[in-house]
Amino acid sequence: MNNTHKGNYGVPRDINARVKIMGLIILDIVFVGGSTLLAFVFGTKIFPNEQWMQFLAFMVLTAIWTLYLVLPTNGGKKNWRTIYLFFRRRRHRYISIDRMK
Repeated sequence: MNNTHKGNYGVPRDINARVKIMGLIILDIVFVGGSTLLAFVFGTKIFPNEQWMQFLAFMVLTAIWTLYLVLPTNGGKKNWRTIYLFFRRRRHRYISIDRMK
């Protein structure tokens, strides 16, 4: 018997690996597409027909902004998570030196 697989039977090493398309997780692609669809639905109600340029800019900027939010940063977290952590109150991170004495 010729064993050419050498123990690799097509099973991925990380069983919890997420499916990616062009570096984005499928859930992120659905989020960007859904937010663009919501921007289209709300944009048709907000902008009159005469303001088609503003409507188009609204659509494009919404897609770009949501794409930016789901892209990862250097720390491995997504941009929306780093923004959330930045604005979150940090009650227990500061410890006074005088309090320790």
